[in-house]
Amino acid sequence: MVRRGQWVPYHVPPEPSPTWAPLVMPPQSASQPFLDLPNIPVHVCVLWPSAETALAAPRGDIAMVLDPATGMATNRDFDAHLLAYGEGYENSLGFSEFFQGYIQGFAKDLIQRHHLEGKAVMEVGCGDGSFLRLMVQNGAASGIGFDPSYPPDQPTTLEDGRIQIHVEAFPPRGQELHIQADLLVCRQVLEHVPDPLRFLQTIRGGLPKDHATTVAFEVPNIFPTLEQQTSWDIIYEHCTYFSIGSLARLLSQAGFRVTHAHETYERQFITVEATTDSSVADRSAEFDDMRELTEAVEKFDIAWRKRLADWTERLAQAKREGKRVAMWGTGARGVNFLNLVDPDRTIGCAIDINPRKHGLHVAGTGQVIAPPSALVDFQPDLVIIMNGIYQDEIRTSLAKMDLHPELRVA
Repeated sequence: MVRRGQWVPYHVPPEPSPTWAPLVMPPQSASQPFLDLPNIPVHVCVLWPSAETALAAPRGDIAMVLDPATGMATNRDFDAHLLAYGEGYENSLGFSEFFQGYIQGFAKDLIQRHHLEGKAVMEVGCGDGSFLRLMVQNGAASGIGFDPSYPPDQPTTLEDGRIQIHVEAFPPRGQELHIQADLLVCRQVLEHVPDPLRFLQTIRGGLPKDHATTVAFEVPNIFPTLEQQTSWDIIYEHCTYFSIGSLARLLSQAGFRVTHAHETYERQFITVEATTDSSVADRSAEFDDMRELTEAVEKFDIAWRKRLADWTERLAQAKREGKRVAMWGTGARGVNFLNLVDPDRTIGCAIDINPRKHGLHVAGTGQVIAPPSALVDFQPDLVIIMNGIYQDEIRTSLAKMDLHPELRVA
């Protein structure tokens, strides 16, 4: 989720709605293991005030397995008790022009395709309400958001009263809200939820029975990670990873009728849409990708180790040659990359465009995070780009500073 400040994982009530069948997990032996990352920081987006506190960041183990029944990839060793979100949590993508273009386009697409001009929209896990603002600014009449981690110092009424934020989970317990939103959107939440089926069942049970609601769920896409064979894309906070097929099946199992699915953000995200209208045909079977997913996992199991070894040797060679190496991007991938590939801290400069990160330290390795302008003094020979979709944006920024180092995408 794109949020800032006091953050806790989005939660659901302790008991599933009796309207839907409970989740039945397959035997662990049936799951296909494909990645083991022991003793890595559990919070890749928590920044630390000093190198000492960063080096002492809490750690946990990742043991990824693919469930052949559902197609969901989960961390078998996930322990929610290790997570303690707080003021140091920072994962905003909004400072990138590329991301701003994406999120603006996503909001406009939803408004246009679902004819939401003058209608009501709802967001579950709304963060600071910024996406609801976009929806209203692009034509929706009103918005209602639910998030127990909404910043406590911010107003709960936005856009001149057109948006109302509820600082609680959906559906609220102990009261009944008569909400007839035409669209419910949930972005970058489901991957943080230990029991995603129960979460979806709870949402389904909280929607009105006499009004058809369209839902849109956006999550990270596991396929690019498997295809690019990069272990630093898998982070502890994401206890579940999805493909289009696995998310579509899950929505169908939770009682929705799947209507549409597509990859977004240069394939890094997926969005699956569905409806509560029981008269609509469920299309979830059309998005079956289990064979492709199984094959990708089988190849990944060996290839990620080679990718890790190649990068470790590449940095060792740079150190032997006396090259100055910088890394651009201290989000989830960057933090994992530093912890997995660079234990000797060959990377001497960690760059991020997010000013909220500047002067703070990377979990597990302790590098101080600097603005792009720091590269003028650092004069890098090599800049490692953590997310290839920002490559043109980064190259332009470097050229404006008259810097022309070698660029490599991790």
